[in-house]
Amino acid sequence: MVAVVRRARDHAWLPVLPAAVSWVFLFGYQWLFSLSYKGHQHTVFSYYSGILGDGLLIPAVNVAGFVLLRQLARGVPWKRLPLYVLLGLATTLTAFLVQANLDLVNWSMPLPFRWSGVGEFHFLVMWAEFAYLYLVLSTAVNNWSQLRRDIAGWWCFWSGLLGLALFAATLAADYIH
Repeated sequence: MVAVVRRARDHAWLPVLPAAVSWVFLFGYQWLFSLSYKGHQHTVFSYYSGILGDGLLIPAVNVAGFVLLRQLARGVPWKRLPLYVLLGLATTLTAFLVQANLDLVNWSMPLPFRWSGVGEFHFLVMWAEFAYLYLVLSTAVNNWSQLRRDIAGWWCFWSGLLGLALFAATLAADYIH
């Protein structure tokens, strides 16, 4: 037990890495770009899903996923990573096509089916994010009985799902608004 506590304490900083990477690639680049943006479209600061979702919720979900993967390290299905990358691509393409078909324009897509540099980068980030989330979810499902016995992993699984539900609520609030 002492060794487990010592190991957790010695590596407590590690979840900061996915939080920082997530924040930079989901929100930070948009924030920096907004400083020089001279266009007339809404920026990331006009959306709950941009500020709360990309800035806080998804980085928190990524930390929960990171901890879950660490807890279930032996059961991560790395051989299926190409499948999760393809699923991430399909999900991202679907999201972008739905956005274009519904005429939901903003600074990432100023005209339907025309993406700006921010939009193209966001596409790549979403693709990576979805692939990562598919990896985390499949790890949880494939190791369900072990996950249920792991307090930290179990907490991370449910807090990650809660974070995704809250993110979905911010998207709904954006489109209702």
